[in-house]
Amino acid sequence: MAERGKANQNLNLQSQSPIIKRHSHQSIGQCLTHISSPNELTFTFNPPHHLNQTTPATTKFLVNYLPLLQNPPLHLAILVAADSDFVIDAPTEKRKSGDAGLESVKEKLRCAGYLWQAFTAEQMHRNGFGRRVFRLYEEWQPDTMSNQETSLRETAKIYIIRTKYTKEELLDPDRAQQYKRPPGTPNPKKKDLFAIFMEALRDYGPPFDRQCYVAGLILDSHYDPAMDLIRGHAALGGGADHIRLGIFGSHLTHAWPRCLEQVVSCFQDDTNITQDLANDNGESYTWWKCCNIGIGAMLHEVGHALTLPHSKSGIMSRGYNNLNRTFTVKEPHRNTPVLPQDENGAHWHRCDVMRLRFHPCFRLATDPSNDHDYKHAYPTFWPVDDSVLVKCMAGISLIEVKLDDQFQTHFEFPDEQPHEWRLQIDHIKKQVGWKNGQRLDIAIITTGQEEHTLVDAHSFLETHRNLYPDIGLALKSGTLGSSGGSKFEVIFPKSNAHVSKVRINSGIFLDGLKFYWSNKKNVSIGGKGGSASKFELTKREKLVSLMVKAGIYVDGIEFKTNLGRTSGWRGGMGGCELTVLSAPEGHEMVGIHGTAGSLIDSIGIIYRPVQH
Repeated sequence: MAERGKANQNLNLQSQSPIIKRHSHQSIGQCLTHISSPNELTFTFNPPHHLNQTTPATTKFLVNYLPLLQNPPLHLAILVAADSDFVIDAPTEKRKSGDAGLESVKEKLRCAGYLWQAFTAEQMHRNGFGRRVFRLYEEWQPDTMSNQETSLRETAKIYIIRTKYTKEELLDPDRAQQYKRPPGTPNPKKKDLFAIFMEALRDYGPPFDRQCYVAGLILDSHYDPAMDLIRGHAALGGGADHIRLGIFGSHLTHAWPRCLEQVVSCFQDDTNITQDLANDNGESYTWWKCCNIGIGAMLHEVGHALTLPHSKSGIMSRGYNNLNRTFTVKEPHRNTPVLPQDENGAHWHRCDVMRLRFHPCFRLATDPSNDHDYKHAYPTFWPVDDSVLVKCMAGISLIEVKLDDQFQTHFEFPDEQPHEWRLQIDHIKKQVGWKNGQRLDIAIITTGQEEHTLVDAHSFLETHRNLYPDIGLALKSGTLGSSGGSKFEVIFPKSNAHVSKVRINSGIFLDGLKFYWSNKKNVSIGGKGGSASKFELTKREKLVSLMVKAGIYVDGIEFKTNLGRTSGWRGGMGGCELTVLSAPEGHEMVGIHGTAGSLIDSIGIIYRPVQH
């Protein structure tokens, strides 16, 4: 990170142990693998006096780095109040030395961003995916990643995002995530800090007016000893519309390194914090722990912004308490060197790694291109015999299994991502030790970062099989859309009549459907709003599939027959990507089901084995 562009960089390192020195080489080398190419790195080891060796040992590496500018970057941003004084909570000596002002905080956030990169690249490498990693948005400006020089380079840009809210408003206890309102006190329902940060990003304009990923630090966070509360702080990550955001307060930033040369010392500083500084979660009572938890917990929120949920272990649990062990081989109060196997929680869980492998921020030029028509296709569930068939045109990258909301195991597809996969429910229940009454949930993650969970798989199989008077045993697919409204089932006639016509009422949503049989009977579902269109079928035709877009409601639909004719698209184009609902191989569509009120809320199909 010390140089962007063609460079020769010398690092003069000293150590008390050859073992520690070798590990130091590796750790710093990990940090330096993201420098713009080409870069010649020279490592000089000055041996301690007791080795009776006076000649320094020198090793050179040539590092080539090609920035993948086609990938969306992670933007680093600092939110400041309308009347901010641009100073963070910090020990007195750091305030006096100027280490608590805005410029210092910008340098600290920049350094943290590159440490996140180094950590993640190493984790991806250990998991067999090379050193792929997200990129930071960079500009040509004075670089602060080395205190040896401050020349102009491509380096991470820090956006200063000013909000219209005053410091007093940001520090309102009701907005602090950790505030516990006294019992019986009404909730004022004020806009929270995450929403305030999102609003400020939208007001800022480009590049936050399109799909973007943002790591946001709240500058004016302040620890209130009287309330024992970190005001103006929230640790949250997620997204709305086109912005994916992870936020964290600045209350621990005083302990972060400003440049590469300070990384080791900041992770080793065992100075106790004073009572006027935050001891976040009761785990930040020394400077090096503040450094660990501040940088690591913010990375946790960035993980949420990159679509990662909480995981069984690692950074997306509370593994960031050991983040220092990735970058140093010594730890305060530890008498032995820290080896890679001692890093404990400082890792991305394998499921996190699998999600990141297919994230657009992590793509390599050599990766197969995504089919943009199905990039965000939704996975659908289809009961078949004693199993559930999962179908998704985007491809399935990961399957996670939980019992009573606790992670148990996963199945991954790193090389080839199937469009269909059969879940043997009985086998999975045995594998995870399922007991009667437990809820077995199976989450499907696609290559397009979409996720859909089969809730209570055991009950799903039981409730999606029915005996019908005219057709016998039939199966019901999972539905697209929400579960609001009243349930409906429509079984198409099979003997003395056939579907002769479908009336579709639609506007920006699918309002309602009316099916006409050739024997003059009909059935209606949903409402009669929007405009009506009719799709007529011949005696030789039958409905075989639906193409659907759905979100909270069913946005639009298209019917298709066995002769290849379609009704044409009816409704709006909101919701998730187009999803085709067609019976699994060896089965035929015999009806539809779902929920409806004044609109069609959700829809699926009913099917049975082909009758010979």
